[in-house]
Amino acid sequence: MSVDWYRSDGERVTSDEAQRLLLDVRGRLLAQDVVRVGGVVVVISTWFTVTDLGFAANGRPLLWQTIVSDLAMHADIGRYTTREKAARGHAEAVEMITERLRDLVARAALDGTRPSAVFHPEPGA
Repeated sequence: MSVDWYRSDGERVTSDEAQRLLLDVRGRLLAQDVVRVGGVVVVISTWFTVTDLGFAANGRPLLWQTIVSDLAMHADIGRYTTREKAARGHAEAVEMITERLRDLVARAALDGTRPSAVFHPEPGA
């Protein structure tokens, strides 16, 4: 099975060019935000992946990915076909995650629990 490699504009590249792109970590990072709400810290990052994450409904490769992470987990929350869509998706993710964390922290305060316990429940909780 062969792997297709891409530039950020969606054009295919050779494996040598893909290797150069993959090693340019800073160049592949589109945006990164740190969201702090109460004692909870979450990092939201959007990256150019170089490889196709799966074709979109329009048949274009998904080359951009937004990931949300904290000390205990990370989750892929968005995949995009273009840099512009990835930038919009990143901004929407920051807004959504910030809002959800504020709600969780506020609920935790009302319940008298630690915010981190709300975001990362203990096993069996």
